[in-house]
Amino acid sequence: MEFLFTGQGKIVAFVVGNTLECAKELYNKTEQKVGNIERIYTDGNSMYKSAFSDLGVSDLHIVAPGKSETHMIEAINSSIRDNLARFNRRSKRFSRTLEILNDTLLLFFNTKKYNRT
Repeated sequence: MEFLFTGQGKIVAFVVGNTLECAKELYNKTEQKVGNIERIYTDGNSMYKSAFSDLGVSDLHIVAPGKSETHMIEAINSSIRDNLARFNRRSKRFSRTLEILNDTLLLFFNTKKYNRT
């Protein structure tokens, strides 16, 4: 699961998945909403490097050396796992479709303080 935030802690765009195509989709959705993207902070997952290289924006990409640039994302991910059972261990509860996961996240974000812009 991937998320992107503005400086105000609002969710701009999200994509459910962990593939190269998902990383590209996340960038494109964010660019549509925000316009000019100055920097992209991610963890060390290699799919980001490949995706941003394919999109021609690898100069904006910074792999965060620690949690200082990605702590907001990690906090939201933790909150999602705490509040939504379907994001806990797969052996207990899980969703069978990406559409259900997407709808669940939309409901969660719109009822919590993370209102999308």
